[in-house]
Amino acid sequence: MPIHQESESVIWDFNGTLVDDLDLVVRSVNAQLTKRQLPVLTMESYRAVFGFPVQDYYRRIGVTFEDETMADLSADFLAEYASELTNCRLHPGVIEILEHFQAEKRRQFVLSAMEQGMLRSMVTHFGIARFFEGIFGLAHQDADSKVSRGRDLMCGFDIDPSTALLIGDTDHDAEVGEALGVDIALVACGHQSEQRLRTTRHPVYASYRELGEAFLATEHHI
Repeated sequence: MPIHQESESVIWDFNGTLVDDLDLVVRSVNAQLTKRQLPVLTMESYRAVFGFPVQDYYRRIGVTFEDETMADLSADFLAEYASELTNCRLHPGVIEILEHFQAEKRRQFVLSAMEQGMLRSMVTHFGIARFFEGIFGLAHQDADSKVSRGRDLMCGFDIDPSTALLIGDTDHDAEVGEALGVDIALVACGHQSEQRLRTTRHPVYASYRELGEAFLATEHHI
């Protein structure tokens, strides 16, 4: 399914979209579940249940919040996750498509549920900061909705929603894009299965190769 417009601005999600941290996330969550004597997840079962709000997702995997808060869970997760994130890699094809957009002078941004300071650090670590005009994370570690920060991004950089595209890997990214009034493309190599992503009724691509081909097809028809 092709993308039907030439987007002047591209807003990228980070975790699972640009960076392949799926295995690390599953290992980190399973460490949490093991501590709480709850059943662990496979990669497939994680991709079937993960979503936003994150607190609801934790409830789906058995966390009751009777003796701990979402802040406790976030801190516990980061204790397992944060130190290993630098060992992850970008998805195959990410650099090529970032370079392609840059050569076409499309404006590029990052919008993530990761805490702002950590997000900036990781974007720099992976060597991709040069591609982005703005990097927008959250002010805290609780990984909740990105809609408010997305609106800050749109306003702060004077982005016209009618010529903008959000690329993400979850149904929440689709919800964020809908709230911002921008086009949406989803990649099925991240934190949710292709089957779940297709329920959003937005274009879904199995890889960055497919996504790149969709842009080329669009450009040839403009």
